[in-house]
Amino acid sequence: MAIKDQKLPQFALIKQFLEQQIKSGQWPPGTRIPTEHSLTDTFSVSRMTARRAVKELADAGLLTRTQGRGTFVSEQAIDPPIFKIEDVITKVQAAGTYSHRVLSMDAIQATSEIAHLMQLQTNSMIFQLTIVHLNQDRPVQWQKLSVNCSFAPALLKQKFTKITPDAYLDWLCSPSKTDYQLKAVVPSASQRLALALAHQDSPLCMQLSRRHWVAGDVVSFSTLLHPADDYYLGTDFD
Repeated sequence: MAIKDQKLPQFALIKQFLEQQIKSGQWPPGTRIPTEHSLTDTFSVSRMTARRAVKELADAGLLTRTQGRGTFVSEQAIDPPIFKIEDVITKVQAAGTYSHRVLSMDAIQATSEIAHLMQLQTNSMIFQLTIVHLNQDRPVQWQKLSVNCSFAPALLKQKFTKITPDAYLDWLCSPSKTDYQLKAVVPSASQRLALALAHQDSPLCMQLSRRHWVAGDVVSFSTLLHPADDYYLGTDFD
């Protein structure tokens, strides 16, 4: 085995070592891997060689690189999901009929519930945004987005005329893990108004709660509301 390993390019040896640590469970999801500088010293290679090994594993989805924070082992799905949650907004954006309105953007103290969900101290300052997503100017999704300020300190300075707050956060720090919860709810009066739901419409909406992580920290928590007839799980038979 040692003779075979010596024939591998130097970047491949580093890649093999990192992959072994991940797949053996020595480095579970969220583990910060050694820096490129550390790998350079350990394997006596150039910085470029170490960077190539890390980049190839990141491209393969095993690692997540976050600017200013380091490189972490990604959350690996063991089995593919039986159902996928249909992303209404992605479909609308692909059709070229998407737009959005930011109804509010504020720095507030987190409630005890939000602080618990985001693993913050109660009354910690967070950014909170309320957004309505539209298809051909018709409301199709209401969103309340709570953001850990430390991940996006300049968020409230953004105008969000060309990109959504979620796209901005993904650009700053792509999530390594996402939690979901789906349930049917009765929308509040303000939510019905924002979604332009008439009184005769179905009182139920589908609520998707979504929490994005980077390594062991929660970046954001979203509550997304859809009129129930615009939402489904599984295959799009159309």
